[in-house]
Amino acid sequence: MDSAELDGVDRGLVHALQLDGRAPFATIADVLGVSEQTVARRYRRLMAAGVIRVVGGLDGALLGYTPWTIRVRCTPDAGTAIAEALARRPDTYWVHLLSGGTEISCFAQSPDTVLLEKLPRTGRVLAMTAHSLLHGISLPDGWQGLA
Repeated sequence: MDSAELDGVDRGLVHALQLDGRAPFATIADVLGVSEQTVARRYRRLMAAGVIRVVGGLDGALLGYTPWTIRVRCTPDAGTAIAEALARRPDTYWVHLLSGGTEISCFAQSPDTVLLEKLPRTGRVLAMTAHSLLHGISLPDGWQGLA
């Protein structure tokens, strides 16, 4: 499903779930002015199409974790595999494959630096930079909806 196919109800549902991923369908339906069955049907359609995924996450700052932004340059044959491996890690929460598949950008939060120590030693990683995030101006958890 292409994002251009989302109508106002779909966008409202996505917005509601970004504000509260556990909001009841009845509450969302009331706010959107549609039936609870419509919200449930739209939710199932968006989930099945892979447009949305609702997951829980830890607030790493409350646990003393350090947030990192990491950029990895790798051999052309390794980009997808390394990005997928990073995406499977519980301490990595945002992964982008860049530059024709040879660069990866990701965000991680961790109480230690194990990932930062292991990643550069991976055979197909050519270079890596990592920066500790001091302050977020606009982060996914602070997003307040569509303009």
